[in-house]
Amino acid sequence: MHNAVQQIGQQDIMPVDLVEFSSVGRILIIGNNEQIEQILPHITNLQITTSLNAPTDISGWLGEFKVNVDGEVISVDLVLDLQEQVSMTVEVLPLGYFAPRGDAQVLAEALQQLPEMIGTFDKPRYFNYKSEICAHSRRQLQGCSQCIDACPAEAITSIGEQVSVNPSLCQGCGSCTSVCPSGAMSYALPSLDVSINRLRAMMQAYFELEQDAPQIVIHDLEKGQQLVELMGEKLADTIITFSIEEIGALGMPFWLTALCYGASNLTIWNAGTHTDHSWNEVQKEIVKTNEMLAGIGYGDNKVNWCESGNITDLISSLNVKNDCKIKPAVFAGVDDKRRMIRIAMEYLHKQAPAPVELLALSSQAAFGEIKVDTKGCTLCHSCVSVCPAGAVLDGGEQPQLNFIEDRCVQCGLCETACPEDVISLVPQYLFDQEQARKIRLLHEEPIFNCISCNKGFATQKMIDTMTGKLKGHPMFQGDALERLKMCEDCRVKAMFKEKGTF
Repeated sequence: MHNAVQQIGQQDIMPVDLVEFSSVGRILIIGNNEQIEQILPHITNLQITTSLNAPTDISGWLGEFKVNVDGEVISVDLVLDLQEQVSMTVEVLPLGYFAPRGDAQVLAEALQQLPEMIGTFDKPRYFNYKSEICAHSRRQLQGCSQCIDACPAEAITSIGEQVSVNPSLCQGCGSCTSVCPSGAMSYALPSLDVSINRLRAMMQAYFELEQDAPQIVIHDLEKGQQLVELMGEKLADTIITFSIEEIGALGMPFWLTALCYGASNLTIWNAGTHTDHSWNEVQKEIVKTNEMLAGIGYGDNKVNWCESGNITDLISSLNVKNDCKIKPAVFAGVDDKRRMIRIAMEYLHKQAPAPVELLALSSQAAFGEIKVDTKGCTLCHSCVSVCPAGAVLDGGEQPQLNFIEDRCVQCGLCETACPEDVISLVPQYLFDQEQARKIRLLHEEPIFNCISCNKGFATQKMIDTMTGKLKGHPMFQGDALERLKMCEDCRVKAMFKEKGTF
């Protein structure tokens, strides 16, 4: 890669919010008698507690572990777990929990680090969360739980209509931000706009030196950067390396924007820094992104995944021909996931080899519409009350059900809330922005007027449905059934009149 481009890409990002940990050196060592005896001479200046039996429960993080050992709960700052099957089953173990799993090299590194784990430490707060646009839950109905399912550290939990992220457990892998359909969860260090604008500057510098569209390799700061520096001379000038704290921090909006800036394709390189990360969610997002791009003629592999700590494997994976050149865009990045995807897709659509107005997508897409079976819809507006994005709307004074496709995140809450089971999700991408943002009428019913005062208070279908279901009920015989056809005020008056109050 050209030095000028690389220098522009070097950027120090200082964290604004920090998460603090405090340790006085209380350590629990878990293992058999032989393992513990071998370890003890190598650990100094720590307050040691040992356990020959696997604890029944461990929770917490550096400085705040709670451990149930033989029925007694103790507090420790550090845990060294020498078992092959460690006591904590979470995919990404919390800071302060060391588990070599029989690997002598990993154990040696742990023994070197442990004596230094006394004092106060901090790490960045990696995420931002906007609860007001979260589609997790409404009115005790389950909606989107993708961030909870994606988090390998189990740092995200449900708290009613929102989720909660424990900053002490979060280690910044970015999987939650990749899968979040609404953009409620976003990466904070760096934010999306900072990463995009950094790439924009690099691409502009590149095109001052080269005419061929570059390939972009996204790698993590740690091992990826070391390998790039070590083997940099093997990388062609048409390859731009882009470093990021964690490869999961960049998802669909960044990848699409990179193509808008003139990249031929992208490769996300898992160089093996984190052996405890599966990166399954990132790979699923790659599939979704390629699906959208292929749907408008850009081929099948514009965004690729390379899993190898060997740079030779990486280089061999970069031999992808670019058959479609895009005029580089000049727009800047914004820190809004859905808006950035919209901007990028609109730009790519204008230059697409095979543009379509409506692109069908697979399930779990973050864009789409809803279909309503109007024969069964009573306009109860349960769907309206639970929609977190304001995509499903009532008609104000009119008995209507309306929809704005641009706002829909396909969370499924409307489908779950519908008592008549007449709503279904249709994942798709509508390229006409004017149509996507327009209020669309899904269903409308004639108004039913009160049989006493003639005031409109419900729909004809709602009254027909209620009377049809209740006409055989013993509590709704005679005048009781007729009162269902009255507005609230007239119904109360009729009941009191029947009792002789009036």
